[in-house]
Amino acid sequence: MEEQSKTEQTDNYIDEGDLLIEQGDFDGAIRVYTGAIAREPRDGFIYFLRGDAFRKKGDFDRAIADYTKAISISNEPQPETNGDGSSLDDEDRAMIYIYRAIAYISKSDYHNVIADANEAIKTGHFLDNAYLARGKAYYNLGPMGQAFEDWKTAANHGSKGALIELEKYGIKYTPLKKP
Repeated sequence: MEEQSKTEQTDNYIDEGDLLIEQGDFDGAIRVYTGAIAREPRDGFIYFLRGDAFRKKGDFDRAIADYTKAISISNEPQPETNGDGSSLDDEDRAMIYIYRAIAYISKSDYHNVIADANEAIKTGHFLDNAYLARGKAYYNLGPMGQAFEDWKTAANHGSKGALIELEKYGIKYTPLKKP
């Protein structure tokens, strides 16, 4: 029987953690992802996965810490091999910024929501979620006009949640047709 490579073993941990998340066993997933991190401490994607488990569990501080670590690793030069953090592209980073913004919303830390939404917007990915989150932050900080504009932009990118937010305030909006 052939021995599994370190990357294959890490992939097995990730698959097991993902299954536990689907089953709602967030503590179990956190334990498994922690084991994967011990094997591959420079893989930012595993920190993202564990952060997501913490967020779903409601432990927003630990979620934010793991998302921050994932971003930090993704910003460091990495060797060009799998399992070392190099797997995080702009789309992955945008997703991490969005999920960290969601955790910040749960903590009413709206300035950091705006900062993370801005970083996600720079990537050009998940614009519906980025503008929706930033709009929620602006709404809670007071610039209502900016909140409404962000929600309209989110709606133009396909966010149904943004349309719901606008309708709460009596704003009927028809998203622009995409070319």
